Amino acid sequence: MFVKQCGPMKADFGTRNGMIRKRLHGSNYMPNISSQNVVDFNREFAELHLTESRTHDQALNNPGQRVVDTVFVFPREEADPADPANYYFKATDWLLRNLLSCGTQVYYRLGVSIEHTLPGHHFNTEIPKDNLHYARIFAGIIRHYNYGWADGFRMNIPCWEIWNEPDLDARMWNGSREQFIRFFCDVLKYLKQEFPDEKIGGPAMCWLHREWLEPLLAACRDEGIAPDFISWHSYWSDPVGLIRQTEEMRELVDSFGFTETELHLNEWHYLLTWDGLHQNVTEEKFLKAMNGPAGMLGIDSAAYNTALFTGWHDSPLDAACYYGAGRPAAGSPFGFHTLTRRLNKNYYSLKMFGAVVHGYPVRIAAEGGTETQWILAASDEAGKRGALLVTDYRGEETEIEVEIANIDGASGWNVVLLDQNHDELEIPARFRDGKLLLKKLSPGSAVFLVTFEY
Repeated sequence: MFVKQCGPMKADFGTRNGMIRKRLHGSNYMPNISSQNVVDFNREFAELHLTESRTHDQALNNPGQRVVDTVFVFPREEADPADPANYYFKATDWLLRNLLSCGTQVYYRLGVSIEHTLPGHHFNTEIPKDNLHYARIFAGIIRHYNYGWADGFRMNIPCWEIWNEPDLDARMWNGSREQFIRFFCDVLKYLKQEFPDEKIGGPAMCWLHREWLEPLLAACRDEGIAPDFISWHSYWSDPVGLIRQTEEMRELVDSFGFTETELHLNEWHYLLTWDGLHQNVTEEKFLKAMNGPAGMLGIDSAAYNTALFTGWHDSPLDAACYYGAGRPAAGSPFGFHTLTRRLNKNYYSLKMFGAVVHGYPVRIAAEGGTETQWILAASDEAGKRGALLVTDYRGEETEIEVEIANIDGASGWNVVLLDQNHDELEIPARFRDGKLLLKKLSPGSAVFLVTFEY
């Protein structure tokens, strides 16, 4: 079980510790087609250096556009999946090509976006009439984007995910658990036969939901089909708890014999409570949930993000997709903008980790800190430039000291601070006798990105 190591905070640039794990820096959302909320978000998005972006809910973030969801790409379920004329790819083509132009790869969710409609009015989540027929529709989408079919592309999309949150309710799967497991197995078996070299998995459970995962994994085992990845979601505020959850998922998946199956936490976000957001919504509760240091847009959320990026490096997690990196509908807690459409703390925290991912691929040995403090150290391949991502998540200390070894002659120090009152604020570097002192300017959570040459 993961144990938070405490003690003096240290980084030794004479000792490498593997590589920075770029696939932990993924997202949901991407720059939109619709200009309802913004004209152009490409530059800000590209500066995040995200590795991949999951396509789930893109139909909700692009009002009036028929994108991504199978019911929009292939609107007549009874039609022939072998005929390109039965698909509408144009809008999704633009969306995905634009994402690639930002330097981020596609992570394609096959299925539909969540259907937030009144009870008894769920249309897109009706269970398929014929599982194999629906699998052939999915196959047409894969062929279009990875094999050039139907005037398509060779995007080399690395992951194809079957469905999203079937364990939620009729908003995502308007059928039984048994019907979904049968659907998942039929589709996975067909797609792996058609595309043995593609990475195909799912099913993006709402959480580590054993009542669904255990029978699904058992069915896959009994039918001799191995998902390439198992995906699930978590909205929480305890970084140690979520790191331990990845270990629990690894044990569960391994227990059914799928020791090579990857683990993807492909929706995650800081969350204290749904109260004021999705339940008991009043203006007062909504603003409390959104604003302030502990709100969805505040510094606690940002520090939670970087603490997880750090801790996940010592976990079995293979890929993670933050929910979500973009501009959804105004007032959403799951985007990168405040209620007045300024970039929020979450954006800047992911940008900090993106700077490490983009420029410092080698992980350096680092340890220590208090229960609230986290450190990730990295360097470039040549071992001439170094970086430290230092997080204090809800800590009370006013200063953080880092012992740094094997950086003789270090120069060009740059320290950037993110706290409740500052975004990307450059502060003086205080380094003497092998120790770096990072001083907070506000109480509570803070994130520091330190870069230098040595």
